Amino acid sequence: MGVTRYQADGHTWWRVDAWVVDRDGRHVRFRQKRIPTKEQALAVAAKTRTASFEGSFLGRARKSRHTVAELWKSYAPAAERDNDSWATDQGRAKHLVRHLGSMQADRLTLKDVDAYRDARLKEKTQRGTPPTPATLDRETELLKRLLGYAVKSGQLKDHPLRGVQLLRKPNVRRMVLDENGFQRLFAAAEEALQPILLLAFDSGMRKEELLALRWEQVDLEASIIALAPEDTKTDEPRVIVLTQRAKEALRSLPSRFKKGFVFVSSRTGTRWVDLKKPFGRAVDAAGLRGLWFHDLRRSFITRARRVGVPESVVMKMSGHRTRAVFERYNVVDTQDLRAAVRALENLGHF
Repeated sequence: MGVTRYQADGHTWWRVDAWVVDRDGRHVRFRQKRIPTKEQALAVAAKTRTASFEGSFLGRARKSRHTVAELWKSYAPAAERDNDSWATDQGRAKHLVRHLGSMQADRLTLKDVDAYRDARLKEKTQRGTPPTPATLDRETELLKRLLGYAVKSGQLKDHPLRGVQLLRKPNVRRMVLDENGFQRLFAAAEEALQPILLLAFDSGMRKEELLALRWEQVDLEASIIALAPEDTKTDEPRVIVLTQRAKEALRSLPSRFKKGFVFVSSRTGTRWVDLKKPFGRAVDAAGLRGLWFHDLRRSFITRARRVGVPESVVMKMSGHRTRAVFERYNVVDTQDLRAAVRALENLGHF
C-alpha cells in the first residue's frame, strides 16, 4: 500500500494509493489525497488495510446505469412466473415505461414519482376518466417491486424509492344491483352472455373464474361448482352451490355434453376471453350507465347479507379470506339501517 509525498498549491501533502479487496470480494483501487502529515497518511493506510483484511471495506459504491425500461425487461420473466397479477402488470408497465423508461433507475426520487402521477392524471382510461388513486398506487407498487428485484439481483446497490408512500385514498364502489335492475340487464344482453351474467349475479364468482370454468368442475346433479386452489384468486378451494335458475341456465347450454370450457363464444367457437363489448352494449341498452361487471359480485355479497346469511358464510361463498377486503364489497346503506331499526322495534327494544 503506497504512501507518497507530493507538492500542490504551495503545500506538501501525503497520499495513499493502493489496490484492496472490498467486502464483495472485488479488487478495487483506493486513493486518498491531501493528507496533511505522513503519520495521518500511514494511519489511513493501516485502517484501510485492516478493513480489507476483515472483509468490511466498502469502497465507492458502483453506479448503476440501468434505465427503468431495462429493469422492467429484466424483471418481467420473474413477474410472469411468480405473480398472479401478471396480466394487469403488463398494462401498468406500459405506462411506467412510457413515462419513466429512459430515466436512470438509481436516480429516481419522490419528485419523479409525483411528476409521473401528475402526468397520468391528465390521461384518460378506457372508461374515459382519469386513473383513480388506487390505479396510481398499483402502478407505483409495481415500480417499487421491480426496483426491489433489481436490488436483490445486484443490478442496483440501493432501492431509490424505498420511502415513497402510496396515496391510499378511498376507492370503494357503492354500485349494487337489485333483482329488478338485474332483470333489465339480463333482458338487454345477447343470448350467449345471459348465462354468464346469471351465474355471476347468483354466485358472486369472479369474471376470471367464470371465463375459465370447465365442465369437469360442474356437477349439475349435485348443483355445485367445485373450484380447486389453482382456479381461484386466493389459491384456496371453493364450492359454489347453484341456484335453481343458474342450474337450469347451465343445463340449457348447447355445450353441456362436451368437455372443455363451459362458456364458449358462438361466433368463434372458443372460450370467451373478453366481455367488455357485449357487456357494455347490455349496460347501455338497460340504461345502467356506470355499471361494471365486477359490480355483480358486489351485488351478490350485499344481497346475501341483507337476506340474513351470516357474514362468515357469505365470505365462504364469495371466497374472501379477510374481513377488510370483504367490507369493500359489503355495502351498507340507509335501507339497511331502517331495516335494523324495524327489527329492533319488532323485538320491543324501542
